[in-house]
Amino acid sequence: MPWISDVGRHRVQLLSFEHPRAGAVRLPSEDVLDGHVDWRLYLAALGHPAPVTTAEIMQVVPDLPLPVVDDFIDLGLIGKHELPWRHRQDPEERLYLRARLVPEHIGREEAAALGWTEMERRHRFLEGEDLFDGDDLFSLLAALWRGEDNKSLRALLTPEARALYNQIIDGVQQGHWPEHIITDRSLWGLLSALWIPSDLINPKLSEFHAWRALCNCYRWVLVGWFDKAKPQIERLLEAAHERRRKGKYRLPDAIRAEIYTMGAYLAQETNELEFAIKLLELAKNTHVEVRKNLLRLQDRRATVMNDRDHWENPYLMLGIPHGYPDWEEQWRYLRRDLNHDVDRLTHINAAKRRLAHAERHGSDFYVIPLDKTIYQLSEDRSAKLLPDIEALQRQTRQSRPEDMAQLRNRSVKSILADFQENLPQEMK
Repeated sequence: MPWISDVGRHRVQLLSFEHPRAGAVRLPSEDVLDGHVDWRLYLAALGHPAPVTTAEIMQVVPDLPLPVVDDFIDLGLIGKHELPWRHRQDPEERLYLRARLVPEHIGREEAAALGWTEMERRHRFLEGEDLFDGDDLFSLLAALWRGEDNKSLRALLTPEARALYNQIIDGVQQGHWPEHIITDRSLWGLLSALWIPSDLINPKLSEFHAWRALCNCYRWVLVGWFDKAKPQIERLLEAAHERRRKGKYRLPDAIRAEIYTMGAYLAQETNELEFAIKLLELAKNTHVEVRKNLLRLQDRRATVMNDRDHWENPYLMLGIPHGYPDWEEQWRYLRRDLNHDVDRLTHINAAKRRLAHAERHGSDFYVIPLDKTIYQLSEDRSAKLLPDIEALQRQTRQSRPEDMAQLRNRSVKSILADFQENLPQEMK
């Protein structure tokens, strides 16, 4: 057939193979790489270096079998910028393609739907689950966040994460860490779990140290250990007063207000009402409850000493937060637990009487904390010790001849069209 050019013969020769994939079939010549878009798309899908644009590929993505779409992804011919998942009708296929190309946007439930265990466990770790059900990286990191340092963890970390891990562990002994660690609030839960201070905390070291010292004071108040809380609150008050070079306070206003409020509360044990009132005046513009506490202390100061109620908040006397609704259940528990401790029983019974009276007639107890969320950390964990998110590995099989049928048929038609144009005049 003299009207068939050399390129045409080479194309026909290539089509004589059922599945002329690159690496399995050698091109008869490089000139076959060019041609109609349908021809070039077929060759490109087979892995041959035919010149195709992403726009040309995206025109056929909606109708291709999923393995062929995966081929284009593996070949680097389309990626996340082309948003191929938006061109598929099947929701499962859309999710799968997102997992392959934008895995950082795959949520926990989506990972579970895909059967993507690693991503699902990553989310479970980040959301604060304990993960007792394994010994992989995520389980060992969850244990670390509980204060359990498993030496086998280090070998599972990336070099960057291992360096951070070493800095965290090395700092635990003295309670000192580099600034990039101590200023990262997402790591505070980990530092708190690993670090058990053996002495009073210096709250001037960082906001974390001040926060941890404040939390310790609150816990000691709840158990009635005022002899431990007072020395620590004195250090906290010093830090709360201190300013940096430019005149800005060292600690945030919210933490300073909590410090002054707790300091004023503890000062009442020894009737240092003037001192307590001065502390609250320093924070009266930060929180409405500070102003209410200030009025309570001013009223207390104006009351004859013998007529004053006991200074402690009765909720705190029972070891529970202010306003705790099930305080009677806590009282009953303590009564059983302290059955032979007469002094403690007298103490909690006095708290019960005051709370029962308050339920009938109203209450006006000194309130700490001002904002309980300041003492709480998010259950979410930092991703700093995790490896970078890797895309979901290909889940489809390698494409077969039947998967390529659509592209092959279109390429054949494009060659026939070329032949039609090149036929001798007498054969048209």
